Amino acid sequence: MEDQADKAGRIEKKVLDEVKQQRKLLTEMSERLARVEAAQAAMATTVGKVFNKVVHVEPDLHAVMRMLRLDHTTLPYPQRLMAKRYRLSSQNEEDGIILALFDQAGVTNRRFVEIGSGLSGGNSACLAADLGWTGLMVDGDAGHMTQVRRRFPGVTATAAWVTRENINELVTDAGFTGEVDFFSLDLDGNDYWVWEAMTACSPRVVVIEYNSAFGGERAVTIPYDPKFNRRDHRFCYYGASLAALAKVSEKKGYRLVTTEPNGVNAFFLRNDVEPSIPACTPEAAFRLQRSYDVWMKTKQEDVYSYVAKAKLPLVDID
Repeated sequence: MEDQADKAGRIEKKVLDEVKQQRKLLTEMSERLARVEAAQAAMATTVGKVFNKVVHVEPDLHAVMRMLRLDHTTLPYPQRLMAKRYRLSSQNEEDGIILALFDQAGVTNRRFVEIGSGLSGGNSACLAADLGWTGLMVDGDAGHMTQVRRRFPGVTATAAWVTRENINELVTDAGFTGEVDFFSLDLDGNDYWVWEAMTACSPRVVVIEYNSAFGGERAVTIPYDPKFNRRDHRFCYYGASLAALAKVSEKKGYRLVTTEPNGVNAFFLRNDVEPSIPACTPEAAFRLQRSYDVWMKTKQEDVYSYVAKAKLPLVDID
């Protein structure tokens, strides 16, 4: 009996030792898996940073190739201006087109007005930071404008919600009435109405964001609402079409001369500025933003069918 008890004890001890060993292995495997997951997370972060840099580097390389390989003097308009695009501070390579326009049109007082500058300084950031221009930057986020004051010491940074009722007061109070070289407007909402109402200054070169989801032919805008906020709506319902902005600009004495290929911003010249740069039609200059192209393909829906289903209003511009 004692031999059987000893044998049973040895077996039990062996089983317990094996269980402990297996538990130890499982713990080690769990710790190793945690280290692998942490390394993968760190690698994903690194890859993300590299990708973000590559995303910016690729357009820069394309800009260099266009400069080296294209004879800009033989290109038709508006491609002649589009081909000169590149990015220094702007989001969609607007810097190159803006500077190309000033290369041809010249500058006068080196003053700008940027409505809807955001934290980056918008389309005027390069003019302020790299070229020493003076100007006004306006945005509805007070925190952003505190940072803008630090980033652009020579700029008047004003925190305000911009409407057609206060646009002229904002420009006048900041001391930028009369002729300015550059005006940029990006409100993601009442852009048409604010541009229509703006009379306090007379810019020579104008950049306005358009909503390419509306297409290149129909002249439409959202109705005026001083409290409109794009965040309260689906991403495609805001602003005005390129054709609508071209019509109101023509009434104000400006001509559409180009857009940038990403389908975000349109460029206008005052009619007395550099007549050698011809006007172009919205149909010729129109470019569709890629995100809208993907949305329409995926959802099998366009902005007009969405607006109709959602019973959202649009204003047709004559």
